Amino acid sequence: MKISIIIPVYNASQTLAESLNSIHTQSYNDYEVVLIDDCSTDNTPEILASFQKTSGLPCRIFRQEKNGGVATARNRGLKEATGDFLAFVDADDRMEPIALERAVAAIQEDTDIVGWDWTLGFEKNGRYMRQADYKTPLDALRNLTGGTMRWNLWLFLIRRDLVVKHGLRFIDGANMGEDMMFMLKAFSHARGVIQLHEPLYRYNAVNTASISRQFSEIRRKEIETNIREAERALQDSAYAKELGHAMEYLKLYLKLPLLISADRSNYDTWYTWFPESNVFAMQNKALPFRTRLLQGMAAKRLWWGVKMYYLCVYKFIYGIIYR
Repeated sequence: MKISIIIPVYNASQTLAESLNSIHTQSYNDYEVVLIDDCSTDNTPEILASFQKTSGLPCRIFRQEKNGGVATARNRGLKEATGDFLAFVDADDRMEPIALERAVAAIQEDTDIVGWDWTLGFEKNGRYMRQADYKTPLDALRNLTGGTMRWNLWLFLIRRDLVVKHGLRFIDGANMGEDMMFMLKAFSHARGVIQLHEPLYRYNAVNTASISRQFSEIRRKEIETNIREAERALQDSAYAKELGHAMEYLKLYLKLPLLISADRSNYDTWYTWFPESNVFAMQNKALPFRTRLLQGMAAKRLWWGVKMYYLCVYKFIYGIIYR
């Protein structure tokens, strides 16, 4: 069973070699590497060429004509991939050596998606992050929209026939929330799904963005584009009735980081972004009560309570006691 590993790359020279090495050392041996260079301006092309020459792996490099962002780069990867299943890796992360072997071993005749857990950080004492359990696509969709399960592409092995049959693609230019949209659509069409509770991927915890950058007006527009596409897909799916208000819960979850702040402007952005979801602030029972309480205070514009929550929980408990 052949696997295509799709890796979009842009100016990743500082982390790329170690990421590629984690691909090279896979214990499973039937796979190809599809590298999409999104017009890097550092020495990324040289690193890719060296890997292609020395790794001994089936490896193809495609350089974009212009920098189009990760969504467009991944679309190129989907176009060029030839494997039975697709895996995605980010150029600053690593796959565990046994990742493909474990995932392939779990595949059954009707399996369209295999998921796994991950490790936060590269250190030996990196934090083990466990995905929520799911047995069916509906379970997974509820987890994804309810905020109890991550949708990052690098957490899944996806049957390529599923992607081809249903024309799954990323929206060019919508580079924030693109993996959320893609995985919601993938699960809505999937037959069998499997979750492995084993950390098979290492996520680079250093790669973080500030709230102001993550939720800039441009980023919010990109998220909105992907949300609308996901919403249409789920409304047309076999699970539309069972999911109920799931998309409203998802909108609340997406904007939750804006409340983890002492900045009043972030609170105002929270209130006016996806305002239709605010009335559902206390209804998602999948989230801890403290999170629902925070959202509930924000929905009622009790900003003093939101700020108090931030100062007590994040600055004092997490910032001092658990530091």
